[in-house]
Amino acid sequence: MKNSDKIALVCSSGGHLFQLFRLRDCFRDHPRFWVTFPTEDAKILLKSEKIYWAFYPTNRSVKNFIKNLFLAAKIITREKPTHLVSTGAGVGVSFIYMARLLGVKTIYIESMTRIEDLSLSGRLVYFIAHHFLVQWEDLPDKYKRAVYAGRVI
Repeated sequence: MKNSDKIALVCSSGGHLFQLFRLRDCFRDHPRFWVTFPTEDAKILLKSEKIYWAFYPTNRSVKNFIKNLFLAAKIITREKPTHLVSTGAGVGVSFIYMARLLGVKTIYIESMTRIEDLSLSGRLVYFIAHHFLVQWEDLPDKYKRAVYAGRVI
């Protein structure tokens, strides 16, 4: 990525946010914004960042998936990121689908907790994301599009 590339960082709060936040040095020289849930951890970790609040809960909520899909269209159209990076969960799925539709390069980083199989979010974006990264060396043997790129934590 070039320093001028604008990055959308999209994830659920909690562990997904923590894993994506751990990669902040990779994004520090890029214009960026975050999309997550308005939880205390997000408010503290991202206090100096540009943030958009997504709809939650997203776990298997079709209603909030659709609301976040429309939110994604609005934010992506306004912000015009060149890349979208997500560690999941549900909110990442909505944003990756819309980003792909709008021509934004997408990167999905599967959770470190997924040792043997993909998460539901991972399975939903596996064929959609431009790049699909995993944090366990054996997963690319099972999922051919997956790339092991090390661990976040």
